[in-house]
Amino acid sequence: MTLYEEIVAALNRDPRISCLHGALSAGDRSIIAMLLDTEESLGATVEGSPNAQFWACLSEHGWMEQPDGLPDLGSVPVLRFRLTDLGWRAIPVVLDMLNSQSAST
Repeated sequence: MTLYEEIVAALNRDPRISCLHGALSAGDRSIIAMLLDTEESLGATVEGSPNAQFWACLSEHGWMEQPDGLPDLGSVPVLRFRLTDLGWRAIPVVLDMLNSQSAST
């Protein structure tokens, strides 16, 4: 199965991906796009936020992960996610497909 076929299957199998993406603000959406522009690809968000929910869902598909061993950033609980090797290739396709879906509705 090609990566494209795997992504299509994941999007068809897990409607949360599209639903959670649809709940993101333009600013939220820009963060994941910025992760694709940086070598480190590490994003931070707060627990329960739309980004945290979306990124956790993407993590279930192996496209993002929460790295271990990062220091706390203070009193506010911050979640950090980064793209996986698979995510570097999959996320641009996923975002294009999701953006196309939202533009056609």
